[in-house]
Amino acid sequence: MRGSTAKGVKAFKSSGHTQNAVPTKTARKAKAASPQPVLTGNAKALASALDAFGCVSVTDNSGRIVYVNDAFARISRYPREALLGQNHSILSSGRHPRTFWSAAYEVLNRGETWRSQVQNRAKDGTFYWVDAIIRPLKGKDGQITGFVSLQLETALPAETGVAQPDHKALLNAVAECFPGGLTIFDRDLQVVLINERQKRLLEYPDDLFKRGLPTLEDLYRFNAGRGEYGPGEVEKQIRSRLELTTKGEAQVFERRRPNGTCLEVRSTPLADGGLIVAHFDITERKRDQETIGRLEHQDALTGLPNRALFQERSRSALAQAKGGWALAIHCLDLDRFKSINDTLGHHVGDALLFAVGQRLKSEIRDIDTVARISGDEFAIIQKAPQSIEEVASLAKRLVAAFSEPFELGENTLTVGISIGIAVSPSDGNDAEQLLTNADMALYRTKSVRRGSFGFFEHSMHERLQKRHQIIMGLHEAIANSKFELHYQPIVNVKTRRIVGCEALIRWSHPVRGLIPASEFIPIAEECGLIGQIGDWVLKRACAEASLWPDDIWVAVNISPAQFRERDLVEKVTNAAKNLPLSRVILEITETLLMKDRDAASQALETLRKMGVRFSIDDFGTGFSSLSYLQDFPFDKIKIDRSFVSSVANIKRSATLRRSIIQLGYNLGMTSVAEGVETEQQLERLRAEGCVEAQGFLFSKAVPAAKLRTLFANPL
Repeated sequence: MRGSTAKGVKAFKSSGHTQNAVPTKTARKAKAASPQPVLTGNAKALASALDAFGCVSVTDNSGRIVYVNDAFARISRYPREALLGQNHSILSSGRHPRTFWSAAYEVLNRGETWRSQVQNRAKDGTFYWVDAIIRPLKGKDGQITGFVSLQLETALPAETGVAQPDHKALLNAVAECFPGGLTIFDRDLQVVLINERQKRLLEYPDDLFKRGLPTLEDLYRFNAGRGEYGPGEVEKQIRSRLELTTKGEAQVFERRRPNGTCLEVRSTPLADGGLIVAHFDITERKRDQETIGRLEHQDALTGLPNRALFQERSRSALAQAKGGWALAIHCLDLDRFKSINDTLGHHVGDALLFAVGQRLKSEIRDIDTVARISGDEFAIIQKAPQSIEEVASLAKRLVAAFSEPFELGENTLTVGISIGIAVSPSDGNDAEQLLTNADMALYRTKSVRRGSFGFFEHSMHERLQKRHQIIMGLHEAIANSKFELHYQPIVNVKTRRIVGCEALIRWSHPVRGLIPASEFIPIAEECGLIGQIGDWVLKRACAEASLWPDDIWVAVNISPAQFRERDLVEKVTNAAKNLPLSRVILEITETLLMKDRDAASQALETLRKMGVRFSIDDFGTGFSSLSYLQDFPFDKIKIDRSFVSSVANIKRSATLRRSIIQLGYNLGMTSVAEGVETEQQLERLRAEGCVEAQGFLFSKAVPAAKLRTLFANPL
């Protein structure tokens, strides 16, 4: 039993075997020195309601008296202030045996009301008998927080002139103070008491009580007749409930009334064969629970199932599968959503996500599920497809559905979707694994061809493992500076002397060995690590260049992620603190200009004014636009190796190469040819007016120490 309950029960052992002595003056003084307890909440309201019917006291769960009324003080002969903070042992007469209080203890500990005749001892030493009723007080969590006692003097002195209270009126008063609906039945299951709250909760009409109090069977019959227990044969409903009642077992259950009210029903049998039934309105509590349940399993923006409910339904579908295709998981990702969200605002992005959810729902069957997994990623459970063609058919239908634009207020928006598919049982029988495999298929689809769909292949798992291995390795390499920089010389085509060097990153993975930058740089861009890597390259390259001759510059590639950072200018100046900014060339791709034109323009202008120079890399390989060359102040234009080393279409490549060289000359930009490998190529470039070149003809990219030995002589 709980310690707090035991303390509370002992507080009412007014004549227990272990408390048959009146407390000493010293003990009472010590207790009086402690802060006086305060009566609050429902206990105060209940005590006030009972005040007119007899001697009322309330104790807290530590056994201290926190309230007595005037009648209690009068009959005990103690002033109120002398009782507060004490326990009921102050009234112990020593008459009652230990077994008497043990029985009381058991009843009260079960949270039930205890009643008995008790002899007490007043302050002046006289004894008096009371009819004591003790009821536990409970908090919202159902735990006992204290006790309220109503004592009725069984032999009042004639000189007081106080009339004996009406016990039936008292019982009715207590029932009306009860926090729920309350009905008491005798051993014949006849109603002996029903409070008004019970009548209101169950909407009992006054006519039901005109001929006297009904029986339990009468109430069951009335409820069954008005459909309270749902559809079914009335007599069978009555009989089953009566059989359950006569078992003499306590019951606690919930039921929802036809009007939507949710009730908690507590039925407690009495020792004499009677019955107490309590009803509590828990509608608000159930509504709150349902709301919490929805929030746990529903996406707040779209109203679709969230990831948790999606996985729950996936597991359920897998468990129900009986041969054949159990289910297909379609993992979908929106194309171009980020640009819409960034340019038109999150409110438009949110409206688009909601509309996407509705369109997806319109394309699937009622037995299927569409959920929002995260961000702009959705997923569909296609239950029991009959063939792989049926799975592909749904994917085609979904892709086609997104060819139609979305009309959102003043905005007409077009977004495509890419889909990855995993099918059970061939791709797994675990819900989480299926979703992971579908996500891998989606990743592959997006990298090959957006706006289409693809199925999971087991080789994808190996590729994903390698990708994960690279990501983990990149984190470690960044933390411990495990990268290296090699430098490829750039020479003047006439003198073949080094005029500058391009810094190129190298990474030797502890397990896989040397990993090409073309493999790990795209992954670093996808997982958001490219900015940190780019900062390291810039800082290390500038530090190395400060050791070179004053007329040799260093070229460093800048990623889009670095241009989006507000402190790019500060980072460049800090990296080149020991190097003139005129010896720093930042190489920018056409792709960066296309994606971040405004950000690039502002940063370029600021850095150019400080002396930094710029080169446009791989010109002619992307969606080249002459407007870039007009808007951005480039110092160098790099000719891609494909125009230098091309064997096929030699005449066409030569025409394009000469055009780029001439364009650079006319705009005041130095032309730099990449990928020069033969003397013939060099002679051709020199004849066409190209100014600088780099390639294996002169040197491959080499470590810094090796590079310094190359500065003295032509290459």
